[in-house]
Amino acid sequence: MFGSPVEMGAESLRRTGQGAGRFMLMLLAVAVVGCSSQPATGSSPSSVSFTGATASSGGAVAMKDEVVVRLWDNPQGFDPATLFRIETENVAFNIYSGLTTYDAKTGGIAPDLAESWENTDAQTWTFHLRHGVKWQGDYGEMTSADVLYSYNRVLDPATASPYRGEFASVQSIAAPDDYTVVIGLKAPDANFLHQVASYHQGQVLKKEAVEKYADQYQLNPVGTGPFMLDHFTQNSEIVLNRFDGYFRGPAQLKRVTYRIIKDDGTAEVALKNHEVDLSGTISDNGILARLGQDARFTMNKAVGYAVNLTMFNMEFEPFSKPQVRQAFAHAIDRDAIIKATAPITQSHADNMLPDWMDVASKDVPVYQFDPARARTLLAEAGYPNGFNLKLTGIATAGGASEGDLLRQDYLSKVGIKMDFEFVETAVYNQRRTSGDFQLAGRLLPAVNPDTILFGYLHPANTAPKGFNSARYNNPTVTGLLESARAETNDARRKELYASAERMVMTDLPYLPTAQSSTYWPGWAAVKGVEINKLADVSFWAVTVEA
Repeated sequence: MFGSPVEMGAESLRRTGQGAGRFMLMLLAVAVVGCSSQPATGSSPSSVSFTGATASSGGAVAMKDEVVVRLWDNPQGFDPATLFRIETENVAFNIYSGLTTYDAKTGGIAPDLAESWENTDAQTWTFHLRHGVKWQGDYGEMTSADVLYSYNRVLDPATASPYRGEFASVQSIAAPDDYTVVIGLKAPDANFLHQVASYHQGQVLKKEAVEKYADQYQLNPVGTGPFMLDHFTQNSEIVLNRFDGYFRGPAQLKRVTYRIIKDDGTAEVALKNHEVDLSGTISDNGILARLGQDARFTMNKAVGYAVNLTMFNMEFEPFSKPQVRQAFAHAIDRDAIIKATAPITQSHADNMLPDWMDVASKDVPVYQFDPARARTLLAEAGYPNGFNLKLTGIATAGGASEGDLLRQDYLSKVGIKMDFEFVETAVYNQRRTSGDFQLAGRLLPAVNPDTILFGYLHPANTAPKGFNSARYNNPTVTGLLESARAETNDARRKELYASAERMVMTDLPYLPTAQSSTYWPGWAAVKGVEINKLADVSFWAVTVEA
């Protein structure tokens, strides 16, 4: 007989015959990196000891002019108004610029197309653009007219941008001259610099290029960033060439080649065979454990950058009741699953916001593993015998992950039967965005807390208009969020956010599953890889020793 919940979950895997080999390999890999010392609450992955290379070279070193990067999924297109998912964002981040950008080391706002700005009570923002910024191709100089076009295009309902809500507070956009942009807001927004950063709606594009390529623009992007698209072969590779006219100066590399390899195991082989220089993000903790012990590789990482959420569709009748959502939370030992399946890439989470955000509150309800409490809550909600549901996920060759199989086993013990429904990535994105699911997952990297809180919780962003796929609508929370965004006093703003977070985690439209870290193992010869809090890498300053 097996005793602990994780041991019983492992036995369930053996009984079903699904993923048992991978599960045992994972446990062995965990042992290799000494995870037995990691507390069940999920300590930071930065505590895992790797022996991979961190060496630097002295003297003159021959350099390569290309880096080959494994990309872990097939991007759907590079239009800032609609682009989605981290693999797509990573490519776009090297093609486009925003008025502002993020410092990869600090996570703070930094100048980009705007070299300076000022605001009046956080409501009227005036941006002063750099002179002489060139467009890729034969499109001349970037001016304020390009910024107006880009942002008005996101606001245009005909564009159907899921990021339209990010500009919901914009009342006016004006260009008094070629190098000045003035944005007036309906109410003060102390976080507005995030909305115009080089991420999604903040990225600036060229009207003439959009008109030239029409519905094929997403495969023919034109930006002002350090690299420009050479070609994109679906399910094969993406090649970016250096843009010599980049306003910060040409990149060190002449070319970035992304090779699309979806399977982590295949990516590990490609890295070891030096078919790629960087693995891109690897999620398999067993592979990370092996690579972390190999002195040839550097474990580039962004620790705790975002929170994984389980999304409850509150129009699915059982999930319309908060007791059911809370019962779901109590039924699963999330820390034990993290420890068994992802101790390197995941850690404990009780809040929707990652703990590095200064407005992330610890004063929120905590849902400890308590099956008896889960059964009581189900009975109070009118489901003493549980109910059936479907988890929608991305189809992979391996089927359900070890984590999902363990969740299935935990839920079955309180009477909730969870079946799996796997679809292709593009369908999965569409289903989540439209709200066509009962239960699904999402991870939304952000530096601006409003991207997460307004995106997931504000009724104006209810699916399919935005990312509020749970269809949550609590007027009190909405008011708190709007007041917090408008508040210019830091201490008072934190209090307002904390009140909203406490109420949301009581209502529980979304359950934090874990706080995630991302790792990009790469050959030690690749220098200057900085993964920002959006899990993006700029290749402008990256070098590769020959």
